[in-house]
Amino acid sequence: MSFENKLLQMKGMLKKDAGAKSKPKAQKQGKQRPLHEGRWQEIGLELVENEFGFIFKKIIRYPFETRHGNIMLNELDRVLSAWEEAEFDHPFKLKKEERILFFDTETTGLSGTGAYIFLVGLLERTDEGFEMVQYIMPDPSNEAAFLYETDLWRSEDPIIFSYNGKSFDWPQLTSRWTMHRNILPKLKPLRQIDLFHGTKRIWKNELSRMKLSTIEEEKLGFRREGDVPGFLIPAIYLDAVKSGYPEALDKVLYHNELDILSLVSLYVLSSDLLMEDLESETFGAYTNIGKWYADLKQFDQSAAYLEHVTAERGASSALARYFLAIQRKRSGQYEEAVKLFTEAAPNLRGPVEVEAWIHAAKLYEHQIKDYEKALIMAGFAKEASGQLEIRKSLVRDLDKRLIRLELKKQKNRPSNKKF
Repeated sequence: MSFENKLLQMKGMLKKDAGAKSKPKAQKQGKQRPLHEGRWQEIGLELVENEFGFIFKKIIRYPFETRHGNIMLNELDRVLSAWEEAEFDHPFKLKKEERILFFDTETTGLSGTGAYIFLVGLLERTDEGFEMVQYIMPDPSNEAAFLYETDLWRSEDPIIFSYNGKSFDWPQLTSRWTMHRNILPKLKPLRQIDLFHGTKRIWKNELSRMKLSTIEEEKLGFRREGDVPGFLIPAIYLDAVKSGYPEALDKVLYHNELDILSLVSLYVLSSDLLMEDLESETFGAYTNIGKWYADLKQFDQSAAYLEHVTAERGASSALARYFLAIQRKRSGQYEEAVKLFTEAAPNLRGPVEVEAWIHAAKLYEHQIKDYEKALIMAGFAKEASGQLEIRKSLVRDLDKRLIRLELKKQKNRPSNKKF
């Protein structure tokens, strides 16, 4: 029977573990060394003792010129320098002197009091290159020692980079920390930059999945070879703790290492795209970036991306025209705004098409005072809404608008009386 199949049979053990109580016990009088110390050290793990118990640690060092996918790790310095010189603001904007930690964890489950973190990986730039430290919990009795050894409680206030870590890894860490709050130093809230959310903003509707492995293959130029499937990781760890054989656990460490290296490459790539690299990506991605900057009220940056996309004609630029039209309307450029709305609307689909026609109708009615064209735009909006399930209040508003515009049109029609 293959090793993977044996692990799959252990799901019963996982379920049993998930229901177990994980409330910390009082510190024992004597600390017991891990049962499988010698075997685990054979895969390059170093045993470390602190005041709370034992943990294993692995240190990996990378030269600056190390390449992960299409990107070298030392390109981090380049983008940090570029962000410092940028005259606009963005959540990814940092200063070179700020301490940055690229962070990822592996856990025994997704949620619940029985799920705990058994591996924390941290990557940091040093004077000689990059250094990754992986902290591995020998068994649950050493959880306090494991958490303490990560040094995340210290006062340097690092910026934490992760992939979905703001929603999962960090809350899981703080939850486990709370279980030992009577003996561990307080874990302070740290600034989080979650690259998962940035990835969704940049590549929304461009990628079928937002898994990190998908981003690696489609955007970073990296394909994993010999990686362990994520769903097997909890069983692999539990088997290593029970049996003492760490060979498969070594693959989990490699999985964690790749995850963290990809964070560096993804931050570099995302930063380049956010600082006017207008050659490497699709119109859809640049439209998303333009929308993101608009949401951040960085309108000059937003316009730069949207104008780049709208230089092209056709359906691929329709959404960019719509977003740019909203900006033109906000800045009082009504003629330009209505032009962009009417160019965009025929190539849009769904509620946004209706909104584009309505925007155009409002501009013609209230700013340009061309009631005939306003009536035509409102008619297009009504026609487009008939093919959608939209809220009834919007349909009523459209009907009222059509009636009002027809009356205004009649009222402003030149008289045919002869004198």
